[in-house]
Order: sequence, then C-alpha cells, then structure tokens
Amino acid sequence: MERRRLEECMERRRLIVLLWILVGAMALVWGAGQVIAKPKEATSPKLSPRIDDRALAAELKERAQRVQKKRAARITQAQREAAAERLKAARAKVAGKKKTAGIDGFVAAALAMPRYKAAMTMPGPGDTPDYFGVANWAYSPPLRKFVDTLPGLGSDNANNLGQYLSVAKPDTSTYSGSDYYEIELRQYTEQMHSDLPPTTLRGYVQVNNGTDANGNNTLAPDPIHYLGPTIIAQKDRPVRIKFTNKLPTGAGGDLFIPVDTTVMGAGMGPLGMDGPNYTQNRATLHLHGGKSPWISDGTPHQWITPAGENTPYPKGVSVKNVPDMPDPGDGSMTFYYTNQQSARFMFYHDHSYGITRLNVYAGEAAGYLIEDPTEKQLVNEGLIPEEQIPLVIQDKTFVDSETIGMTDPTWRWGSMPGMAMTGDLWMPHVYMSAQNPYDISGVNPYGRWHYGPWFWPPTTNITHGPIPNPYYDPVNAPWQPPEIPGTPHPSMGMESFFDTPIINGTAFPSLEVDPKSYRFRILNAANDRFWNLQLYEADSSTVSEDSRTLTEVKMIPAAPCAEMPENWPTDGRAGGVPNPATVGPDWIQIGTEGGFLPAPTVVPNQPITWNTDPTTFNFGNVQDHALLLAPAERADVIVDFSKYAGKTLILYNDAPAAFPALDPRYDYYTGAPDMTDTGGHWGPKVGFGPNTRTIMQIKVADATPADPFDLASLEAEFASTDTETGVFERGQDPIIVGQTAYNKAYNTEFPTSWPNWGISRIQDNSLSFKTVAEDTVTLPMEPKAIQDEMGEAFDKDYGRMSGFLGLEIPFTAAGNQNFVLYPFPSPPVEILSSTVDGTQIGELGDGTQIWKITHNGVDTHPIHFHLYDVQLINRVGWDGAIRLPDENELGWKDTVRVSPLEDTIVALRPKVPTIPFKLPNSVRLIDPTMPEGAFLANSTQAELDGLAPVAFAPNGEPIDIINHYVNFGWEYVVHCHILSHEEMDMMHAVAVAVAPDAPSNLTAIRIGNGANRRVELTWMDNSTNETGFIVQRATNAGFTAGLTAFSVGENATAYTDRIGNTNQTFYYRVYASNVVGDTWDYSDPNLNE
Repeated sequence: MERRRLEECMERRRLIVLLWILVGAMALVWGAGQVIAKPKEATSPKLSPRIDDRALAAELKERAQRVQKKRAARITQAQREAAAERLKAARAKVAGKKKTAGIDGFVAAALAMPRYKAAMTMPGPGDTPDYFGVANWAYSPPLRKFVDTLPGLGSDNANNLGQYLSVAKPDTSTYSGSDYYEIELRQYTEQMHSDLPPTTLRGYVQVNNGTDANGNNTLAPDPIHYLGPTIIAQKDRPVRIKFTNKLPTGAGGDLFIPVDTTVMGAGMGPLGMDGPNYTQNRATLHLHGGKSPWISDGTPHQWITPAGENTPYPKGVSVKNVPDMPDPGDGSMTFYYTNQQSARFMFYHDHSYGITRLNVYAGEAAGYLIEDPTEKQLVNEGLIPEEQIPLVIQDKTFVDSETIGMTDPTWRWGSMPGMAMTGDLWMPHVYMSAQNPYDISGVNPYGRWHYGPWFWPPTTNITHGPIPNPYYDPVNAPWQPPEIPGTPHPSMGMESFFDTPIINGTAFPSLEVDPKSYRFRILNAANDRFWNLQLYEADSSTVSEDSRTLTEVKMIPAAPCAEMPENWPTDGRAGGVPNPATVGPDWIQIGTEGGFLPAPTVVPNQPITWNTDPTTFNFGNVQDHALLLAPAERADVIVDFSKYAGKTLILYNDAPAAFPALDPRYDYYTGAPDMTDTGGHWGPKVGFGPNTRTIMQIKVADATPADPFDLASLEAEFASTDTETGVFERGQDPIIVGQTAYNKAYNTEFPTSWPNWGISRIQDNSLSFKTVAEDTVTLPMEPKAIQDEMGEAFDKDYGRMSGFLGLEIPFTAAGNQNFVLYPFPSPPVEILSSTVDGTQIGELGDGTQIWKITHNGVDTHPIHFHLYDVQLINRVGWDGAIRLPDENELGWKDTVRVSPLEDTIVALRPKVPTIPFKLPNSVRLIDPTMPEGAFLANSTQAELDGLAPVAFAPNGEPIDIINHYVNFGWEYVVHCHILSHEEMDMMHAVAVAVAPDAPSNLTAIRIGNGANRRVELTWMDNSTNETGFIVQRATNAGFTAGLTAFSVGENATAYTDRIGNTNQTFYYRVYASNVVGDTWDYSDPNLNE
C-alpha cells in the first residue's frame, strides 16, 4: 500500500510542468567578430485562463466571506474585558487562602520543567513567562510632551539636547566623478528626551574627511548622532561607500533587545547543532529606493560581522565588493550607488537576514537625498520653498524601571542585562496568545496575536505545539490553564507597536517656524506603525498637572451634528475626533518616494474613517484619510503657515494599529480609559506620554506673515503645454500605463473608456492601454498573492501568526486551491527581464510586467520593491468596485499599500543601472542557513504520512524542495515593509535576468582529413554572467538552412565541431546565454522523493 502511494505521488510529479525557469536575454556574434545584440524574450509561466465570470464571482464571494469571517473572529476589546472580569473574580476567590498543591498529570509535568515557580509567585528574568496572568508588555515613563526642540539638519540646527541630523561630507577626490564616504556602524548612547537618561543605540557615523573648496580633504565629519549621517547626492553622480562594522565582538556584540533565534537567519546556520548561531552583530546597508547594482543592494544575505569576530559565518553568502574598489578587508564591504534617478528622499538602513527589524529599531537608519536640475529650477524660480525640514517619524517604547517589573517581569535585556534600566529601548518578547481555550469565552485578556493550534481552522502538525503550563494550579490559581503556547522565549510577535513617537530622534519634539511656507520631507521610518498626519490648532484650555498648556488637540464626540464637515467621523469612536473648527493648514503634496508627482495635490486634514458598508467586499478597510504614510512611504509636502502667525499647532495622528483593524491598546491618547486589566496602559495624562496621537508641536512666530503660497503657479509649472514640458514629463521616466489622471502632465488625452483605458476590472487577466508614445499595448497580468492571519499562513514550527507572498492560480473550478504561498527560502518565482535600452513597451527585449496582487487576508501591507519603482494602476474589490489611486499615489512609487479583499494592480519596468564594471550572477543555495541537499519541503513524506503536501509548484502541483544552488541573476527582493511581517516570511527574492555581454573575435579553422575533419572555433568571452554558450552552425549566411546548435559550458572560449568527411561550407555564430531561475527537474522521481 505504501509503495503504491509513493508511486502515485511520483507519477503526479512526472506531470509537473517546470515553471521556475526563465531564459534570460542572450547576445550573439558571428562572422569575423561582427556583434549584434539579440535578446531572447523573457517569458513568464503560462497559466490557464480564468473560468467564466459567474463562477469567478461565486468564488470571490465565497473567499470574501471566509476573510470577513476571520475578521469577525478577531477578538474585541469587549471580549478581552469580559475575560479580564472572570480573571479578577477567580483571583478574588483565592485571595488570602492557604496555598495547597493541586497535582494532576499536567501539574506533574509542569513541576518537572526547569525554573518552575509557585503559581502565586511573579516570574522574573530568565523564568518561563506567565502567559495568562501578566501583561508581558511595557510602557514608557510619563514623558513631558514638547519640552525638547526638533533636531534639524546639520550642527547649526541642533536641539537643546545637542541632537541633530548629521550631514555627510563627500570626498570628491579619491574616486574621480564620485562622492566617497567611509561609514562605520557603532554602538553608542544618545539622550532622546530631557526626562530620559541616554539610550543605548546602534548607528552610522562618517569617519573620512570631506573635500573642501580647494580640493583638499580637510572637512572633518560630524560625530555620531541618531539617524545620521544624511547623504546628499546629485542625480547621475555615483556615491561610493566603504562600510565597516565596528560593533563589539563576542558576547559584547549581542543586541540589547530580545533576539528570537527561531526566526530564519537569526539562529542556526548550515552547521546546525555542530556550530554556533549566527551572531547578533551582523549588519549591512540597503539604500531604500535606490537603483543599485545587485552587489550593492544590501539584500538579506549581504551582511558582514566585525573583524575579529569568532564565527564560522563572518559574512553572508551574497556579499560581493565593488570590483573597481580595493578589497576593504575583514569586517568591511564596499557599495556603489548610481543615483540614476530623479530628485527624491530615500534612506539607507540595515537589511540583515533575521534581524532587520531589530537593527532598524536599534537605530540603523539614515536619510539620503538626491537632488536634480528639475528640483533646483523650482527652488531657484521661487516656485517651491528653499527651506526644507526633514521629519523622520518612528515609534519606540522606553523601559521604565519603576513599572516593568510588574507589567513585563521576565524582561532581561538592555544596557545592563538582567537589570531593567530606564531609558533602554524595549521590544516585545513574549508571544501572547489571543486565545485561551480553557476560558469559557476562549479569550486571553492579555492576548496580542493569534495562536495557530487554538485558532480555527487550527494549524495542525506543527513541530512545537502547546506545552504544560508551569503555573497551572487549579486550587490556588484557577485562572491558569493546563497548557501554554509552545512558542520560544524570546519570541517575536507579528507586529510591534510602540507608545512614544520619535521625530528626528527626539520624543515629542517642538518646532518653531515663521508664518511662511516650508517644504517638509517626511519619512515613515517606524517598524510597523502607519501614520495619518493632520494639523490642528492646540487647545489652550487643557492644563497639565505641571501647569503646561497647548499640548493637546480639542476633541469632540464623534457624533452627528450640523457643524460636522463631510466625511468627518460620526461613529462614536472612543476618544472622540478633533474639533473641525481647529483644523490647521492643508498639506500640498508635490512628491512621494518616487520623486515628483504628476501634479501638486492638496491633502486636507481628515481623521481616519472606515468603510462601514457591509454590502461591499472590502468592508472594514480604511476609507478616508489625510496624509497617510505606511512604513517606508515618504511625502514631499509644502505647508503654508502664513495664516497662523502667533498660533500653536499640533501634528496629530489617528492611524489605526494594526491597520486597518484597530486594537485600542495601541492607541495611546490623553484621557484614554485604564486598560491594565487587558494588558494595556492605565491612561495617559494631559501633557504627558505615552501618546501616539499628539506627536509634535509647531509654534508659529507672532510676526508679519509672508505672502500665501502660490499654488496656481506651481500647478502651471507641473502641467505640460504645446510649447513647454511640465515638471513630471521633463523630470521623471515616462509612465508605463496611460490613464486620464496623467492628461495634464503630458498634455494629451488618454482613453476614458474600456478597452484601452488602462484600468483593470476584477475579471481581467490582461491590461490594454495607451503609452506615452501613443502605442496601444496589451499585456498579460501576472497573478500574485498575499495571505496573512489565516490557517494556512501560520508558521509551521510554532503556530505563530505569519504572512506570505505567493502566486494566485487562476480558477479552474470553484473551491480549488488557488493560492500557492512561498516563504523566503524558496525557489524564485518573481523572475524579471531587464529592459533593453531603446525598446518600447511590449516589444521584444522589454521587461515590462503587470502584477495583479490578490490579498486574501486582514491587514494592509506596504509592499516595497527593490531596484525599480512601480506605477499603481488601480485597486478593484472582489465585488468589482474599481478604486483609482489617490492623487498622491500617482506617478512612481517604491512602496504600495495593498489592502484586504481587493486586487492591487501595479506596472513595473525594471532596468538595471549603467555601471563602470561587470558583475557575475548571484548563485547561491535556496536556503543558505541549511546544508546543501537538505529537504526544505518534503511533500512526498507528508502524503505518505497521510498529511497535506507542504509545497507546491506554481501550477499547484505538490512538490518536494531540496536545498540546491540556483542562479538568481541580479538578485533583489520584494517584501512587506512592516518589518515584523517581513521577517515572519512576507518576502521573496526577485531574480532579474541581465543579458550577458556578447562574445567577440570568433575564428573558425578547418583541420583534419577524411572522417577526422573538424572545425576549431575560438572566441573571446566578454561576460561575467553567462551560464553557457550556444554555438550555431548553418549552411548559409542567413542561418536559415541546415541550422544545428551545440551547447557549451560557461567560461568556454573554444569548441571543436567534428564535421566528418565533407567539403560543405559552414557558417558559425556564438551566443552567450544567461539562464536565470531554478533549473531543478521537479518531475524526476530520482531527485524528488
């Protein structure tokens, strides 16, 4: 029986069509060295078309119902409060009773566990967490709001604490035509608020001198500061960096926040139990939004450790230094940033495998500005303000040594491990299950995240399931269930939402401005939190206990009244809404992370609203908002303060956390109720933190106002006319898909109706549109998928919440498996071809793709694309409702919000940058943390054990995956920029196929006699990224007769063609080929058992 089942599994695998291989562009040569480029068209997996629209509608409705059911199953605050009341009642019953030993099977097992403590004893550092009697959460000290000023750019703009955003000083002499910086990563301390001692951080510092006006390197760099050094670059002028990891080594190099070593890449390496874990002092640089060669992208496997670190893993498997720069030695690596992009605000940050979220939270991030002639012209002509103010917004929680022992008793990290120190950074470390199956409601009042074994449908066959609860005591602690999650400690959570906003490194800063217009460059650098930014006049009637005013926004009930503007919330939400009578100046947005928008866009102040129409499929998604920024999104905005002389404004935020489904415990605001019974805060006071709503104060000087900002002139400059090209047309790469929203930007008329309107409907699997060149193009859409917080998307080791990217298989029958989800260590399924210069969209050699991303989950995910920007086409609900991009989402984006229960369509056209050196491919094991030959997925064994397959090919067929080497081409990644999601596996490798350089100097010499006649071919190998050569022989010069091909391995420069006893004249030519993707034969039973 077992043999027959095995044979059936193998037979099915023989039928699998290999979909993981893409033949990259080729170059060819023939004759006496005559070279022409002839790229082969990149192809994507051919999938069957969708079934008819009625079946599709039925499938989408059923799928939407499943997701809405999961949303409805999210535990509410009311349910947590009810469970908390039962917990208090149970505790009250045993208060004062003499402790007895209630021993049964579970308790006996619990007593045998290490570090068991009596049920009524509070656990401490090093103990097993109490998952059901303690919050296991921490809160910052009550910091006074707005007592410290905002750190500005450069030492002249230091705040009262001495903080400022340091500015890098370029060395322009070491490398001709480039700016050169030597940047070190160090551990240091900096005071981030007057009420806190200095905080231990990790961050960057420049260590080489910059070049002065006389060409001498005399300009000393700034000392180390949080979020520095900011690099200011010029379009098309490269930046070269020597990066040195100067973190401590050995135990001193361990992070001061909890590291979950079960996260892939943070624990064991390929030596397994026979070797140490990966170290916690690994680091790299990723220029977020940069058009960088793959060796300088700072992807997850491109990290280094400090020189002298005792480890078998001193660097990631993908580390490659810049070929035309000297070898920097151990503990260093070199980077080359092309800056072949328009003006924009970017940032560089860590991206090390398994610890990205921790390193960024610890401080490894800094700003990066590109300037270009278009931007400078706008400034010089007075069309946009010259004065710029960067706002890098994050959230953090600081340890309060007076309270953490009660709220998070097992905390043992920080600047003095084992001793809680006020001012240290705090990070959650206990996986608090939202479920308690032993409570009558099934709810844990302190819970944060779903736990797969106690979810529905349950996550089965996980490696580590629930374990006995060491605090179980039905007599003296009846609230303690017999089991606790078998999750590790420390464990990461699915999100980390903190309680204190940090802007430019200061908690609750205050900014002084004149009554004029300013340009703000805003970056959401938070790990996981969204921001919905608004401006309101401060409320002078509220007074703090230390007699401070102007620290709050005047709130009113969210209830219907005649004075409420349209779209102002009237849903009765807790805490109310800002009084619309106090609304401040609008945002005038001119750019995003992709540079200038097609037109300036006025963004009014607007509290968050949700779609509350239950007849729509995306019920529960955020609907209205102001300046909304997901993690990694940027906004280039102008704010006109000319009407607010002498007034004080508050920068206000009300974006839900999580997004869009708010957990009120993460919404810190003045007057919030005491939520300690459910693990929340006891309620912020007027003028003090924690507070995530009032995040910065702006004081406008009481002076003569400047003239109001001239928006009309700026709008005219952005629009193209018959005689002048506008800002977007002259300064940005042409968009891919023509839509009517771009008519003014290009002074044209794009189609307004189907079929060439450049808008996707829910049933479409191709898109027809007009290009800027006025060509009509139809392209297939690549079906992509996202799934989170569902039974299939929990981690298979511990049952924790997770999220995955994947592929959608167009429907063949209702109810069939149509999502194929892949973790990061998988064969590449995102395979692209670099666009060849001079090609038009849709032509041979063009790498344009249209992605249709279907989101079968509950969270909104900011999906970030490395190497290339994308154009957001539209969103379409599963009910068919089309949602065009917001006006400030037009143009180019490197991060796009993808929301549940709708498809998000983006267009991308990757083009690798022009560089002065040649590069090899990225060839590595699928999972570098595992040995070669190890099973990454064994569906055959799973099916033999009566379980479901664990991995699927892109066509939905079950497969086994064995760890082997794959050519990833120019390797990049695409991932969710909620960093907790990214490292819970919502990330994919992107393999970009780049044409190898053509071989040259082909020679052919006929030698031998009779049957031993042969032709000796030689050529020059000009490429570093070919995977082989194809020699073609023909009997005519046009290669249309007698065509025969021979394959030759990579690095070959000769081939002998044994032609035999013939006088036939032959013609030869040679291609260099680059095969990118997984060439493993998944249909071979000998390799797939």
